[in-house]
Amino acid sequence: MTKPAHLMIKSLYQAINRRDISAAIDCIDDECVYEDLNFPQPFRGKAAVQQLFEESYQGVPDDLLFVIDDITTGDSSSTGVLWHVELDGIPFPNGRGVSFYRLSETTGKLIYARDVVEPPIKPGKVAFWIIRLVTPLVRRLLKRQPETHAMAKSEQPQPWVAIALALVAIVYTYVLLLSPPNQLLPGEPIWAIQPETLQEILDESLNFFLILPILNAVGIHVMESPTVHPTLEALFNFAEAWIFMFLPLLLLDKRGRHLPKVLMWSVAMFLTNVILTPYMALRYTVPPPQDKDEPEKSWLARLFGWIGLIVGTLAIVWGFVGRPEFGDLAQRAQYFRELLMSNRVTIAFCVDLVLFSIFQGVLLTAVIPSNKRGRWLRYVPFWGLAVWLII
Repeated sequence: MTKPAHLMIKSLYQAINRRDISAAIDCIDDECVYEDLNFPQPFRGKAAVQQLFEESYQGVPDDLLFVIDDITTGDSSSTGVLWHVELDGIPFPNGRGVSFYRLSETTGKLIYARDVVEPPIKPGKVAFWIIRLVTPLVRRLLKRQPETHAMAKSEQPQPWVAIALALVAIVYTYVLLLSPPNQLLPGEPIWAIQPETLQEILDESLNFFLILPILNAVGIHVMESPTVHPTLEALFNFAEAWIFMFLPLLLLDKRGRHLPKVLMWSVAMFLTNVILTPYMALRYTVPPPQDKDEPEKSWLARLFGWIGLIVGTLAIVWGFVGRPEFGDLAQRAQYFRELLMSNRVTIAFCVDLVLFSIFQGVLLTAVIPSNKRGRWLRYVPFWGLAVWLII
């Protein structure tokens, strides 16, 4: 007669705590499927489960033990367990979990298991916001596409690219905007932003495209420019000039024709890759257009190219020589290094520049035909986009 499920699982936990692999594996059915949600794929078969147990024992102290808090007893073939981990009798941080186990009807041994471990990062209500953010994308990706045998592979949607970009958007939003203070990055998230950080963002916004500083420098004082470190002004305005030039590029992107481009770009001017990355994900949920001709650029594209080129280049120069009272190049470089170690807004802008470079290349590759001269401009961050828009 086989043991009831709760007694079998208690025996398994006792064997694991003794580091007795033979006794633990003796509880496992040959066809066992063991899902530990810390891993991307389940462990299938007794040999795979044994390897999991052996690797989990390596380097683990003997006094690190699994303690059962509660276990269900109403079903002889399955059981659920609430557990935690203790080190020398002290509860281990983030060491709680819940597991479900089911026994084989023929062998009475463990045929299926699923472990869910307490996550080290607890997003709280942010998790609901993330679910609402990605639900439309997941719904679109999981919707069955009509089968068309005539459609070539290169002409089909690319859902895995879309999923990867959606994950980038989630990680970007959580880590840079929402993660708790000094957990993953220094500085404060938007829900705990400090007054001085908020004032810094406001001052940078008032100096948008360096209009006020330039007007004040030539003697026009309709409104006084807030005094901001030129390094911050340069970084902010360079990033804004770059995302500014994305509007005509997005309008020329035929693959994103089903998306509200102007609206998304308008919000991206303030939230950058919180919006631009989901746009890049959503465009991969539809097939690329069969029309491979280069779209015709309008005067709007050239205007945006000139404005972006002038403002972005001026921002770089301003960062080097603007507001001389803030010191020489060495002092400004040191200030920038300190910001990267302490200021989340600065880190976010630097990440933005990296993503802008990638997305610029992807979009220009889609827009510029392969036989077109000047296609190499897609590899030149910022200035490549500006020149392509102008010519």
